[in-house]
Amino acid sequence: MPKRQILSIALSFLAAGFLLAQAPAPGDGRPYGKAKGKMPPPEAGLLPGGLFDGGPNAERRFATVLGLTAEQQNKVHTALEERKVMLQGQTAKGPDLRDQLAAAVRSGDEARIDQVTEELSRLQQLQNSVQAKTIAKVYGALTADQKARFDPSLDRQLGIRRRPAKGTLAPGAVQ
Repeated sequence: MPKRQILSIALSFLAAGFLLAQAPAPGDGRPYGKAKGKMPPPEAGLLPGGLFDGGPNAERRFATVLGLTAEQQNKVHTALEERKVMLQGQTAKGPDLRDQLAAAVRSGDEARIDQVTEELSRLQQLQNSVQAKTIAKVYGALTADQKARFDPSLDRQLGIRRRPAKGTLAPGAVQ
């Protein structure tokens, strides 16, 4: 077969592959936040991703899932903008400090290791403090029902892992 025919057939198969390719079905089993446009029902008590993950639609997702009023949305937006201002320039310091720490480790400079780890600790403390204050402002703007639905996400944001009481099964566990 001439090369031209083989090339034509190959391109035809390639084009057919593109035409037949489909997006994953809505029930593809991926968790919330992974499938594009998929959000949990409000009663699920979950927020996909996180309000504080910096995603472009985090505020909209938060407002939709918790059913925020316009006034609540304004408070959330203000709290997030204040967070950005307070952390401005701080987030860029982390990678630089970690590079300095790596250089100090490679050179065996223990005094520099102590100095850089102290700077990293102060940066982490500032970021944790600003994050917690922002969460407190957002949480304060919610109703009791919204707080109850937000609590699992709050725990996740604060790094709290809840374990089931002894003798009970975790949600979704099989006996």
